Amino acid sequence: MGYEGDRWQIYIAENKKELRTIDLAVEPRSFAYHPDTTTFLYVGIDDGIYLSNATSGHPISKPEGHSSFTQPALNPNGETAYFVEMKDGNSQDTDIIQLELDSQIFTSVSTQRSAQFEPFATKSTLFFSNVTCVESCGRIIQEVWSKDLTSANSRQLTLLNSISKQAVYSEVANRIYFSSNGDGNYAIWTHDLSESRTSRLTDGPGIDLYPAVSASGAVFFIRREAGQSKLMCKNGSDSAVAVPIPETITDLRELKVSQW
Repeated sequence: MGYEGDRWQIYIAENKKELRTIDLAVEPRSFAYHPDTTTFLYVGIDDGIYLSNATSGHPISKPEGHSSFTQPALNPNGETAYFVEMKDGNSQDTDIIQLELDSQIFTSVSTQRSAQFEPFATKSTLFFSNVTCVESCGRIIQEVWSKDLTSANSRQLTLLNSISKQAVYSEVANRIYFSSNGDGNYAIWTHDLSESRTSRLTDGPGIDLYPAVSASGAVFFIRREAGQSKLMCKNGSDSAVAVPIPETITDLRELKVSQW
């Protein structure tokens, strides 16, 4: 997502030289993308949920009540979506909700006494961030958790005693990547699920957010520095380099990278 002119828009980069603007019914607030079906699932600034693909687009009816939905995610086959449900529109009390796109049936997936955010789904596992401490710690502590979608067992993955968020999974080396302020400023970190080891990946001067990992293991992320947003790419042990974007796009968020 990029901010251009006076609104947020979704762009897709199908090659290195150009961005294509996606035509949507309303301005998006957050979105998910499924590359195999070229489907966009997004929450608009009108609080509506919309599904859009290359041939059509339509709104999805929300359950009755006063909840708002945000941070959609699609599972690998593109048939199931996950959302953060904010009860009474309040981010202090959230659940993670599942939506079957064909039947448009909403069901609860993860309900805890704390707030949960940013679902990321694989075929068997749901990753999300969970606020574990607020008032008693004197600050917010948010860690990355996983939930087995078959057994329904949940477990905490990170333990940085800071804010760890925006986790994504990569099959390359069986790792999750996330943004955390565990060392002060926000950087991209990685957690090896096989060895249960957490380490910092980027060490730039800015604020590093929204990691996304390609099928080859290249890590893309957004760096905010000196009032600017840059699209960055880190490949292996090489230093992160900026990926050119049009100067008219003044801010970035919600980065997605397809797994082809």
